[in-house]
Amino acid sequence: MPRDNKLYSGFVNHDYILTFSIADEANRSRLVALCAGPWQGDEVTPDTWEVSNTLSPDQMERAILDLMGDADRAAYYYLSDSKRMFRVLLG
Repeated sequence: MPRDNKLYSGFVNHDYILTFSIADEANRSRLVALCAGPWQGDEVTPDTWEVSNTLSPDQMERAILDLMGDADRAAYYYLSDSKRMFRVLLG
C-alpha cells in the first residue's frame, strides 16, 4: 500500500494539528477557510489540517469555539516550547 508522506513522515511541519467535526456547513467552511488561508495550513484530510499561525493556544481555542455548535467536536494538538505535545479537546 502506498504511503502518504503527510501522514507517515514522522514530522509535523506546522504549529498545530487540528481535527474537527462541524455540522453547520457555513461554520465548517469558515474554519476550512481559516486553515487554508491565514492559518497557512496543509490539508491532511477534509477534517484534519496542519496549521501555522501566530495565535496562542488560548486564542486558537477561542477562534475554533466561535465556529462550533453544541454537538460539534474538535481537537487540536500543539508542541510547546519545552517540546511537549499537548492535546486540547473541544466540544
